[in-house]
Amino acid sequence: MKTLRKSKSFDREQMLKFNQATGWIKHLDNASKVSGGENSSSDEVYASALNLLGLIFITRLINQAKAGDAEAMKKMVRYSCDMVEAIEEVVEKDSGMLKEMAARRADWPVMLCRHETSAKSVSAYLDKIKLGSECIINADGVQVAKYSLRTPINRFVWRKLKGLRLSVVLMSDVPGIAKIDLNLLPRLTKATAKVWADKAMLPYISAMYEDFSLVPEFSGILARPGVKTRGQQRREIRKDVIRALQSLAPAG
Repeated sequence: MKTLRKSKSFDREQMLKFNQATGWIKHLDNASKVSGGENSSSDEVYASALNLLGLIFITRLINQAKAGDAEAMKKMVRYSCDMVEAIEEVVEKDSGMLKEMAARRADWPVMLCRHETSAKSVSAYLDKIKLGSECIINADGVQVAKYSLRTPINRFVWRKLKGLRLSVVLMSDVPGIAKIDLNLLPRLTKATAKVWADKAMLPYISAMYEDFSLVPEFSGILARPGVKTRGQQRREIRKDVIRALQSLAPAG
């Protein structure tokens, strides 16, 4: 019953935010039409309202799909395909800004038909946007990479790693995270993976998750024999994080 009440409360909160954002968009849209100018003073607020509404919608859609909602699953696939098609069209017109983003990423959304899984056109497209050329992990396509981001612990480590710098800034008031100084760390390589694990990743993970069992990617780790206390869990998580970092990191 408590879970149900909590769910309904969350739904009401999300609906309130949704209605507020929608109201702002309608109001600002009408104001823009009256002023007739593209550079009205409400442009920034208008864009902010759109971003808020989009974030709320996407987050809710993903959560519903993960919970098994069939309609949410269909919409998620349909909207994702539309977005990826649009990305590829934008790249064809002007890929300058997207190249900057792609250079720091290890993965990228691509439209594929079943018979295109090893197509040269896909490789040419990823080369064009310079995917992974400035990424913190080994993702530039030059060095041999044997890891898979579909491996749960690799996926988890990559997600936290790519957002770590921003997280440290935004949550600098959290004691465990405040001690992390990424500027003092050496460049991530296979040889420095342990340093990154002990000085950055483990302090961040420990500060963020009071209960490690809430992390789906840790389920297999926590199920190992003799892993009961938080100290034992942290020790085993550390082993896997180090292995993941060594697998993801460039050679040197």
